[in-house]
Amino acid sequence: MLSSSRFIVAIHALSVLARNSGKGPVCSNMIAQSVHTNPVVIRRLMSELEKAALVASTSGRSGGFSLARPAPQITLADVYRAVEDEAVFRMHKLDPEAACPVAAQLSKVLSPPLRAAESAMTMSLQLTTLDDVSQAIH
Repeated sequence: MLSSSRFIVAIHALSVLARNSGKGPVCSNMIAQSVHTNPVVIRRLMSELEKAALVASTSGRSGGFSLARPAPQITLADVYRAVEDEAVFRMHKLDPEAACPVAAQLSKVLSPPLRAAESAMTMSLQLTTLDDVSQAIH
């Protein structure tokens, strides 16, 4: 259902930060090693998470990333909104003036149930915090 793995990678990276909370910033190389990706990918993702006020960065030799607020205050919905497009479902181009009734009305017919599904997903993600995730990892 998700359009990319960015959400899951972000949760992985934030879980690394949560588990290292209080021990100083975590460098992008360490996070990348855990996620099995390139540090550049992590830095780009962290930039988006920083814009959403979920992480803070520290520059310098002992720099890296840390959570901007406590893990119990970060929900999975916060993470999703920070790194993914708002719309889970993307409509292809439709012509409301088309002679074909499907092309003319599909968007109007599908919009309500798709918005409801997106809302349900967001509400479900609100119920789980980063702390819940990191505490469940042994």
